[in-house]
Amino acid sequence: MCLQAGVFNEQQADAVRRAAASLPAGSWRLEPVQLPGRWMVYVGKLADADAVRTKRSELRDLGVDTDRPGAALEPGLSLGRFSSEEAAQRALTDLGRKGVRTARVVQERRDTPAYLLRLPNADAALRQQVRGLRGALAGKELRGCE
Repeated sequence: MCLQAGVFNEQQADAVRRAAASLPAGSWRLEPVQLPGRWMVYVGKLADADAVRTKRSELRDLGVDTDRPGAALEPGLSLGRFSSEEAAQRALTDLGRKGVRTARVVQERRDTPAYLLRLPNADAALRQQVRGLRGALAGKELRGCE
């Protein structure tokens, strides 16, 4: 049975490497993956929490849903997240038709290297040993491979 866990950033992957070193040689590997960039239609930065509440209310009146933009872009509002800049620009154009004038497209996350822990042949004995890795898995659960 193949099991995997992740996605881990570089620091988390180092912790997994150290913990997995106690497993039998060849029973596991960390596979590099690429998290694609993500784009956001964004309103902000706004002056303060009151400005956020006021803007959220204005957008709600236009029929526009909002979300928190993440710590780096607070105080502000997210009007949607997208896997490409082009999709975000289309959404911005659509929002403009609804009357939204203060939004813009920002890159929320650049393409980011990451890792998956893979146990390609996890027999019962290895699954038992892997339970000792839980602390290093940063809260990520082992699941069947995709």
